[in-house]
Amino acid sequence: MRPVIKSIAVLCLLLTLWSAAAYVMHDHTSATDAEKCAVCVAAHSTSPTFSSALPNAIFVPIAAVTVKPVSVDCRVIPFALNVRPPPAV
Repeated sequence: MRPVIKSIAVLCLLLTLWSAAAYVMHDHTSATDAEKCAVCVAAHSTSPTFSSALPNAIFVPIAAVTVKPVSVDCRVIPFALNVRPPPAV
C-alpha cells in the first residue's frame, strides 16, 4: 500500500477513536448547557413509536387450478446429440 494511503487510513482511525472518546467523556457545567448540547439531546431522545391496526382480511378464492395428467412419455425428451455416432477421425 502507498504510504499516503496508509497515513490517511491511520488518521481516519485516530479521528474515529478520538470522537468516540470525546462522545463518552464530555461533561457540562450546568443543566442549561446539557439542554443545548446536540450529543446529549440525541442520547436522551427516544425513537418515535408507530401504532398501526391490521385490517381484518377476508380471503376469497378467485379461481381453482386444475392439473392435467402428464404421461411418462411426455416427460422424457431425448437429447439430439445422443442419437448421432461419434465423429470419424
